[in-house]
Amino acid sequence: MGSDKSKPSGLSLTRRHFTQALAATAAAAAIGLPATRARAATSVNFVGWQGYDDPVAFDDFLKSKDITLNTTYIGNNDEIVAKLRGGGIGTIDIVTPYMGYIPLLVKLDLIQPIDVSRVPNLEKVMPIFRNDPNIVVDGKLYGVPFTWGGGPMVYDPAVFATPPASWKDLLKPEFTGKVGMMDDPLGNMMIGALVATGTQTPTKINAAQLEQTIDFLIEMKKQSRVVAASWGDLSDAIARGDVAITFNGWETMVKFCADKGKAVKYAYPSERTHAWLDNYCIAKDAPNLDAAYELCNRVISVEGQKRLAEVAIQAIVNADAVAALPADIRALYPYDDIADYGKKASFFGFPPVEPEGDLTTFSDWLKAYERFKAA
Repeated sequence: MGSDKSKPSGLSLTRRHFTQALAATAAAAAIGLPATRARAATSVNFVGWQGYDDPVAFDDFLKSKDITLNTTYIGNNDEIVAKLRGGGIGTIDIVTPYMGYIPLLVKLDLIQPIDVSRVPNLEKVMPIFRNDPNIVVDGKLYGVPFTWGGGPMVYDPAVFATPPASWKDLLKPEFTGKVGMMDDPLGNMMIGALVATGTQTPTKINAAQLEQTIDFLIEMKKQSRVVAASWGDLSDAIARGDVAITFNGWETMVKFCADKGKAVKYAYPSERTHAWLDNYCIAKDAPNLDAAYELCNRVISVEGQKRLAEVAIQAIVNADAVAALPADIRALYPYDDIADYGKKASFFGFPPVEPEGDLTTFSDWLKAYERFKAA
């Protein structure tokens, strides 16, 4: 996640083609990293979202372990791939990808399996996160999940006592001019594919289904008063009364709006929505493996998880930490119904980055999304 806590890291994507990121130069990949491997044995090189280092760095933990953290912050998940492929192997220790990127990182041999015996706090991670098939590849765990969120329908209960049951309902005349959207290519298109095509796997669609998805999103845009650049901007629009309901959303918007004096709620429509799960992963040939494992265990400790929930207002995975949260923070996310969360919001895999039969690639998605942007 970037320094702007108004957007979740897992869904912050650029519109440039994914393949362009893969072709990034070694010089660009090395920005912010030490030029050589000649450094202290307790130094850890961290490439991830700003704020994702805070749960391991906010107190005296690093000092107690004699670890120095060297951070390089990213602006999108593509940069993780580019930095590792552009000279980062053997210099980078920890990366923090969204779960949809992990199968690609494994395929490209850029990260290594997690030795679960060295991360004892994994026992406290709720099964829905620990066993997500995106992070378990060929029976091996490749990510330590530590934070998550979804894309619910956020609404003003003063305007709508009961939210509509379906995303399609937002196209009805009574919602015209009351809808707010995010400029979120991946999130919008996953929901759009679920609704417009009826598919159960919205990141595995053909060209005709992709066109249906964009057609639907354009119709939703016509209903919308706002297409916001950030979750903070979308929350501001609801708090001001400019919009009363959202297509796509984030559970944390409840807190953003409450801070502005506006009470909102969220719901998961019948077609479901997307969800994201961010992880600590250990890079292939990580030069400071022992220290990297210390950080992986720390980020899912009760202390680290509480810090993430109470300061960054993000959802957490450690069941003991959830139980220790203040009631108002715990109420922001559906922890009490977490076993059924996957029935409402799913951790869909990433669209193909290379051609696979008649399936559209992520590059195709970004090109198609420009039609939505131009409408």
